[in-house]
Amino acid sequence: MTVKKRIAVIGGGISGLSALHFIKYRYADSCDVKLYEKESRLGGTIGTDRTDGFVSDWGPNGFLDKVPLTLRLVSELGLDELLDPAKPSAEKRFIYRNKKLHEIHASPPKFMRSQILTLAGRLRLVMEPLVPQKKDDSDESIFDFGKRRIGRDAAEHMIVPMVSGIYGGDARKLSLKACFPIMVEMEREYGSLFKALLARKKAGSKGGPAGPAGRLTSFKNGLYTLIETMHEKYRNHIVTGRGVKKISYADNIYTLEFESGGPENFDAVICAAPAYAATGMVSVMNEELSRVLASIPYSSIAVVCSGYKKEDVAHDLAGFGFLIPRDQNVRILGSIWTSSIFSGSAPDGMVQFRTMIGGATDPQAAALSDGELADIAHRELNDILGLSAQPGYLKIFKWSQGIPQFTIGHPERMEHLNKILDKYPGLQFAGNSYKGVSLNDCIVRSDEVVGAIAGQFNLQVEKKS
Repeated sequence: MTVKKRIAVIGGGISGLSALHFIKYRYADSCDVKLYEKESRLGGTIGTDRTDGFVSDWGPNGFLDKVPLTLRLVSELGLDELLDPAKPSAEKRFIYRNKKLHEIHASPPKFMRSQILTLAGRLRLVMEPLVPQKKDDSDESIFDFGKRRIGRDAAEHMIVPMVSGIYGGDARKLSLKACFPIMVEMEREYGSLFKALLARKKAGSKGGPAGPAGRLTSFKNGLYTLIETMHEKYRNHIVTGRGVKKISYADNIYTLEFESGGPENFDAVICAAPAYAATGMVSVMNEELSRVLASIPYSSIAVVCSGYKKEDVAHDLAGFGFLIPRDQNVRILGSIWTSSIFSGSAPDGMVQFRTMIGGATDPQAAALSDGELADIAHRELNDILGLSAQPGYLKIFKWSQGIPQFTIGHPERMEHLNKILDKYPGLQFAGNSYKGVSLNDCIVRSDEVVGAIAGQFNLQVEKKS
């Protein structure tokens, strides 16, 4: 009789839960798996508040429907009918500059007539095909890449807000190779972003420089539906309120020591805790590994969800929302018009805004009181959208270590991490600290590490009846 492999999953966010699902769905007869979560709830930064007809997500508010693996996971969980894709009208997006919202147009003639960039900035942007290709393979910041290829104006007023919207990050510090490797490939292969986009368009791709196109998608009662479903499905394999204190390795066995209770032994471990939390777990086993994990910085972020009566908002809300360059003397990073994206996010006659404050360029913001954050959000939304009343609904979520920052040197950090892990067969790291910060990235990473462990133990995917 074959002895089942024992696998531990540390961390009950989307990465740990999706790893648990992949193991149970594919290798249930070959493995005994247990997931340990330090907190009393699952989900990590994913959560949904449902109050008075408003649906507000704590952290991520959806995923782009461009990754087949994520959609397959949703289908395997029986959630297809609960998917809630963004409304078509939400495709319109805006940049706030010079006290006005400017729509981002995909049409070159319309873009050239817009005021997002100065005339000089627009002319510099269209000169991009003439810019010499980068000669060496060294890393550079996202901002420096943008400035070099499309000019300072476009870098400041298009690239910077995009990066703050995705990473809560500082475009001058984040690694292009780590954050947008496709841009590196486009320049390397075609010598120009414009030439690459034209080639991709001819080939039938709908993507842009930041990757394949996709439609923002959530669930009809918020993103936490995904977490709740996995919790219910795998309840017997999940232990909450039990944090891992230490991971040790000897004679091909991993031993987990917990903050309470006795140790347990496993053949393999998937650590899906944030890198800053994993640092202490491995410090005794391998100090060098601990240092690599500790070197991954995080940015803080605050999310202010506010609800207003429709008649109290002067500006048209047909669109996704807006982002703000950092030189506009405005503290908020931007605001998503949640009720314009997902129909069930606000009661009839109300609208909901999801406003981001803080990030790597304003690290003190997340330490402000709820009252201070609410005042900032309302005051600056009023200046931009025209509000004639205070919000009738308010929820604030603060994350002191919210989003990992793939700063310059991150690819080398990952190479170093993988080299160390070669010494520890069966130990894998999942989560948003390594290859990507989106929900899709987390699920893909979990699939990869589960596949690596399955390959090591020669596990065969079980056929479904």
